[in-house]
Amino acid sequence: MKILVTSSTGLTGKAVVKAMASKGIEVRAMIHSDKKTDEMLRLGASETAIGNIASYTDLLSAMKDMEVVYYICPTAREDEAEIGKMAIKAAKEAGIRRFIYQSVLHSIELELPHHRKKLEVERALVDSGLIYSIVQPAPFMQNIFNAKEALIGNKVFIQKFFTGRDSVNRINLIDVRDFGNCVAEIALDSKYQYSTLELCGPQNLSVLEMLSAIEKVMGQKIELKYISDDEIRKSMSERNAPEYSIDTLIKMFHHYNNGDFCGSAFTASAILKRTPTTFIEFLKREIK
Repeated sequence: MKILVTSSTGLTGKAVVKAMASKGIEVRAMIHSDKKTDEMLRLGASETAIGNIASYTDLLSAMKDMEVVYYICPTAREDEAEIGKMAIKAAKEAGIRRFIYQSVLHSIELELPHHRKKLEVERALVDSGLIYSIVQPAPFMQNIFNAKEALIGNKVFIQKFFTGRDSVNRINLIDVRDFGNCVAEIALDSKYQYSTLELCGPQNLSVLEMLSAIEKVMGQKIELKYISDDEIRKSMSERNAPEYSIDTLIKMFHHYNNGDFCGSAFTASAILKRTPTTFIEFLKREIK
């Protein structure tokens, strides 16, 4: 089987490429720059295709001679819906047999701009005539380590999912390795065709449950620090992030703070034939 993976150099793209390659799938990794070629080949990609995901010509070229497309759009792009529809059109022109789309858990949350755009792409894919699978991952456990140095070095858990120790909201997290392995199985097995699959971890966690797990693994008390909107805006602006992306992510975090973002591990467990990685298992693996 030959599969094109778009946006392959991000967290999920790398996990998907590695998992697919480990199961004998020929992966063409679509990358933005040839500087990433060696890394993708080390992860197991058979080849790379350099191109801009927002270019119809580049998408069409990258899809040439492929059987399946695994489509990821970079996070929080203002033109995400248009790019997704363009990718579907390119896949049809290229004679692609099957289109697997990485959406988001609870894409029906229409007050979140990037969820709304992903839902628009889901609808276009269902109506496209292509054989499709839609995967809807929960947030990834790895995202809590965006401030890993502060956690390991200063014993401070810096995050945006909760506003403080008394936060009562819960959030589901999945290990990106489990997600990658689920996606590889979905690609290989025809029984997942024409399906929409919520892929979640086994726990819906409160901040105190997260802190308890971290303290247990690290063997010491951990301080909780909430990142303000201004701090996020300043940090992302310094990295030249578009204003739309900044606003979108801040709205997403407000949504997490104001209510639960829960999910069930039923589907991921069935695909993996085991319980997905728990949060404490993830911590024990990642914190040396």
